[in-house]
Amino acid sequence: MILLVDVGNTRTKWVLAENNHMLTEIDVCLNQDVASSTIASLAEVVHKVSIANVAGEAMAQTLTNVMQAIEVPVTMVQTAQEACGVRNGYDYPETLGVDRWLSLIAAYDKQKASCLVINAGTAVTIDALSVPKSANHANFMGGLIMPGVGVMLRTLANNTAQLSVGEGSVMDFPTNTQDAMHTGCLIAVIGAIQRQWQLLQALDLQVPAILLSGGDAEMLIKHLPADLAEKTIIVDNLVLRGLMCMEREVA
Repeated sequence: MILLVDVGNTRTKWVLAENNHMLTEIDVCLNQDVASSTIASLAEVVHKVSIANVAGEAMAQTLTNVMQAIEVPVTMVQTAQEACGVRNGYDYPETLGVDRWLSLIAAYDKQKASCLVINAGTAVTIDALSVPKSANHANFMGGLIMPGVGVMLRTLANNTAQLSVGEGSVMDFPTNTQDAMHTGCLIAVIGAIQRQWQLLQALDLQVPAILLSGGDAEMLIKHLPADLAEKTIIVDNLVLRGLMCMEREVA
């Protein structure tokens, strides 16, 4: 068995996997709680640990300390120029976040067709995966990084004297401040999705799907325009799925 670990900006997720299947429920904790979590005890029953970490060197060191008593290989997955049929179009491929890279790999494995790959959490990433007709590979064309809805709301509150984060609803024409803030932040993300989807459609001359993952996925899909919502699939845990694809390739 393999222990797959996805360390995001805020939370860490992990799961046991074997033969391209996740064998257990996905566990999750805040990054600050990893050292006291059950992750080390799970590591004792596996033959390999595969980690995707975007939370920096301090978190990498914490994970190393947690795993140091485990006598199995621990791999910190890195972004590459090409893997699992996906070609990395970033100017400097190694600088693409490993979470985005693995999500693209998982998306291609699932769709085998052009799609917009979105992770909506603390940050929102909107990445374009182009699959030319009759091609046996995918091209990562590039993408956007923007604050998540919650980060936008908190930034408004922290940097504007008379605004605070409270309950708000999404409205066509908001008539109070809280609704105006919630609507504005959400529509900013939806507008970015619309733009990138239209650009990818024009590039490939085909209708791309939208793969949506992350903590805000359910909220976003409820407010997408109908023509985009019908093309959107919520796929949980794209990074863990990408790790599984990588393990299948090197097996």
